[in-house]
Amino acid sequence: MDEFRASRVQDATSVAELDALYARAPLGLGLVDRDLRFVRVNPALADMNGFSPEEHVGKKVWDLVPDLRETAEPMLLQVIETGEPLRDVAIIGTTLAYPGQIREWREQFYPIFVGEGEVSGIGIICEDVTERRIQEREIREREDRLRRVLDQLFAFVGVLTLDGDIDYANRAPLDAAGLHLSEVAGRPFWEAPWWSYDPELQEQLKRAIAAARGGAVVRYDVPVRLGDALVTIDFQLAPLRDSAGEITGLIPSGTVIEERVQAQRALQSLADDLEITVARRTAALHQANAQLTEEIARREAAQDALIRSQKMEAMGRLVAGVAHDFNNILAAVLSGLSLIGRRLDDPETLKLIDMSTNAAMRGTGLVKQLLAFARQQRLEPERIDVAAFLAELEPLLRVSAGSGVSLEVSEDGGTGAILADPAQLQSALLNLVINARDAMPDGGAIRILARAVRAPGSDCPRDLADGDYAAISVIDSGTGMPPDVLARVAEPFFTTKQVGKGTGLGVSMVHGFTHQSGGGLGIESELGKGTTMTLFLPCATQTSTGAKMAALARTQSGAAGPPDSA
Repeated sequence: MDEFRASRVQDATSVAELDALYARAPLGLGLVDRDLRFVRVNPALADMNGFSPEEHVGKKVWDLVPDLRETAEPMLLQVIETGEPLRDVAIIGTTLAYPGQIREWREQFYPIFVGEGEVSGIGIICEDVTERRIQEREIREREDRLRRVLDQLFAFVGVLTLDGDIDYANRAPLDAAGLHLSEVAGRPFWEAPWWSYDPELQEQLKRAIAAARGGAVVRYDVPVRLGDALVTIDFQLAPLRDSAGEITGLIPSGTVIEERVQAQRALQSLADDLEITVARRTAALHQANAQLTEEIARREAAQDALIRSQKMEAMGRLVAGVAHDFNNILAAVLSGLSLIGRRLDDPETLKLIDMSTNAAMRGTGLVKQLLAFARQQRLEPERIDVAAFLAELEPLLRVSAGSGVSLEVSEDGGTGAILADPAQLQSALLNLVINARDAMPDGGAIRILARAVRAPGSDCPRDLADGDYAAISVIDSGTGMPPDVLARVAEPFFTTKQVGKGTGLGVSMVHGFTHQSGGGLGIESELGKGTTMTLFLPCATQTSTGAKMAALARTQSGAAGPPDSA
């Protein structure tokens, strides 16, 4: 019995404490049944509605606060139907406690269950947040006003996190750089467009951020990029402290001092005006002298080219005249030897006649080379398939290259056919292979490469007529030629070989043959790195072969000229 009485006393005490807590709670507390009638409210909620707690009991919610029905009723019915609470909902309206005033409440609606889980009512927790919202709006308005003030400043002002990320920037630096805050917010300050053009400035800024984070105020003049221009600003970075003195962020600021900097520069320029003027006039004199020297060099080069062209033309005419006359003499000698040979029977005498005849025939070969240089040899152009021609000639080229030299022949598959004298083409390639072999006394490699090219082009001689050509290159890994030798390599009788080792007509013959065939010769060489000689011969098509052959026949007596470099 004593334990029962003690339990009853304890329960009564607990109920009394709960009632006291309910009555003194600063939040509005209430209970409504399923019909949305008040069962109980505490004084705080009664004061919010403008009625006493006793006047609430038994009345529907909307009898006391009709202005809130449209907003709150659907929410309360939802809690009854679903059994799910609604938290932190905003209710805005008027009550009799504050006639004509729009108030705002933050409310929680909790279902109350009895029996088999049926919702028997709703517990209401209500907090009047009108004054708080007014204060928050006032704070926001003050912040907006402060932002507007900052945005009207000509100075650059911002806020950074302790890590140096951009949290805010006023309009001045954004407008000057053509940016929007969203483009830089959250990014590291040193990666913003104002600084990103100079890695050294970025590193300097990182050091400044570290110093300001430690409590220092950093200040220095620095150029920043604003759009397409660099403008000098007086830059400062200071720590941002809260009311307790703790550093919570960083404040970068800056003022444009470009005019001051320009004025200082102008003053310095005036102070140094005399020295600058002298320097400029000296530079102008040097420039004029350099231009004069360059003009003299251009004129000398043009004069040298003209003299060389005239010399080659005169040499070609001289060689052609001598060759024709010499050829006539040889013809008479050969005819005489032939007649003498027919009238004699002495074997020794006939042997001497044969030796003289062979010597005269070698003379005719020399004449042909001279005429090739002068472009007056008789050509018999044919349509030649380059790939097949090279494949047939390759064994002879290998023999000519010798045992100590490797030879490779390749064709790009698109060269097709050309118009040329096959005997002269063979002679030209053999000449170039022998020259390449002689340029490699200790052995080496020769590569013959045929490819299709189109003029004009970077791979073609400058005076090559527009059109399609087959470029046949003879490339060696030999000693190469210095510039002075390269300039004369196509002259007749010019040779770097020892006496008796060559006539000096090989390259000049190739040069004359290619030009007489409607093409050209390209020569590239570098001392110690080998030589490349390229024959450019016009391609033959089904529609142009006859016309080209006729044109070649009409140019059998063309004039000689200097060689070209590819």
